[in-house]
Amino acid sequence: MLITRQIFYKATVDMNSKRPNSLIEITTLDKERLLSAFPKGVVAFDLEMTGLSAVVDKVIEIAAIKIDADQTISTFHELVNPLIKIPEQTIQYHNITNEMVRDRPTLKKPLQDFHKFYGNLPLIAHNALFDASFIIKGLHEHNLDFSRSDIFDSCKMSRAVYKKRRKEESPENFRLSTLAQFYDLDFTHHQALDDATISLKVMANCIGELPSEKRPSKVKELGFLFKLNSFQKREEYILPRKYRPIADYAASKTLIDIAYQGGSLKGQFRPVRPVAVLPMPQGLALYAECINSKTYKYFKLKKIKDFKVTDNKDAKC
Repeated sequence: MLITRQIFYKATVDMNSKRPNSLIEITTLDKERLLSAFPKGVVAFDLEMTGLSAVVDKVIEIAAIKIDADQTISTFHELVNPLIKIPEQTIQYHNITNEMVRDRPTLKKPLQDFHKFYGNLPLIAHNALFDASFIIKGLHEHNLDFSRSDIFDSCKMSRAVYKKRRKEESPENFRLSTLAQFYDLDFTHHQALDDATISLKVMANCIGELPSEKRPSKVKELGFLFKLNSFQKREEYILPRKYRPIADYAASKTLIDIAYQGGSLKGQFRPVRPVAVLPMPQGLALYAECINSKTYKYFKLKKIKDFKVTDNKDAKC
């Protein structure tokens, strides 16, 4: 595990993991903006995983950057042994090999250390639900305590801030790499500490677009997702046996039909492309692309009454 404390975020190398961290400066202005909304401090984090589903995939890297109330900056980094082989396509994605994690700790100790690092401070991530879902699964799996941290999403925040701007005044989309380019930030995408730091800078820039006197309330309104301890009921996040094939279909990107008790087609089959099964405050949900509407939606797992591999692509969604 690598934890550093410094006034400015400088390039460092974790000699155990051999994952170099590029130079990304957290400026005085960044810190002032962030602390105007999070006066007790804030932590941005990012995970790398073997795949997209917290139900079946595993964490292989945790990284975070923290700004304390006195503007001191600390960083956290740990590679994690997932106890399964990392798929080749995943290695190509983030360049973490099986050899790099073979002698690293399994998830429990890194999660405990990470919890000590962030305490009850607010947590920021880009598309935070995905990363937080793996944290939630790990906390349940290892019977660890849930903090009172609020979870904020820098993607949600940036969408809210820029959605009404003219085209030339807003990013092309709200992917982390696109936002980094929009703010003229150079970084190594899919390297966890870099991604966490860019998420923090995205949030800082978005806060800078808000009236100073309204920042705490507006950030809560525009970027807040949920409280981490709203997921404490473990039994709600155990994947029932009958839904396990859905997680497999998500991993293989297989188009399926689901009969869902909700929406305008209540109880009727509709085609979706599953992305991942994720924990939500109300229980497990399928995050999937609705084929006909071309939008991504959450479907509560307990409301999916039946599912099958798609044989009718003309069904309405």
